[in-house]
Amino acid sequence: MEKLIAQALELIEPNMTVSFGGGRTVGRLIKALDKNLNLKIASPSESTRKLCLELGITVVSLDQVERFDIAFDGCDSIDENLNVLKSNGGIHTLEKLYANLAKRYVIMAPESRFAKVLNPEVVLSVEVLELAIPQVLQKVQELGGVGKVRQSSEIAGMVRTENGNGLVDCQFSDWSKIKQINEALEQMTGVLGTSYFENLVTDVLLATNDDVKHLKK
Repeated sequence: MEKLIAQALELIEPNMTVSFGGGRTVGRLIKALDKNLNLKIASPSESTRKLCLELGITVVSLDQVERFDIAFDGCDSIDENLNVLKSNGGIHTLEKLYANLAKRYVIMAPESRFAKVLNPEVVLSVEVLELAIPQVLQKVQELGGVGKVRQSSEIAGMVRTENGNGLVDCQFSDWSKIKQINEALEQMTGVLGTSYFENLVTDVLLATNDDVKHLKK
């Protein structure tokens, strides 16, 4: 991952406004930052904000940002059109708010997560108001999939997002119709956001065994 971090650092210029998402790779990038770059930094991830605080890096809130020069994030699956699924972290609604403001949205991932089509083993995660969860589960079933409410491994009950909502993880046999599935779920009352990021990613940095592949939109 050292070469991946080095290539990502080359994309960061002095005085930029930068968003950093969640995950270990983003964390390694933050630790490698030159503190003399005078960056304005924001993050949708509580753990990333905490890391920045520990490193003495100031983080601003989203309402203090008009536009990000560049944003860095990870993902769970990437297709040939650079659409991605960002399901495991469960903060996709917030991440998408930040991605929407980015001139360049850069995904960093191992090459194994890139394929012609999205990996069906990765769920489509949907953030849902608690009262709307039964309706969303029913809709997923009607669309030919299986929906499950994500349960907490630490305390009894469902996982709750920073917004206080639940997560419905949707499994389908393949993602050939993910665009239609995603649109059907996004339109439902009570759905705040999904983990499918379409036409948002501009760059992908893929870590191979001995190099980095840079894919661009």
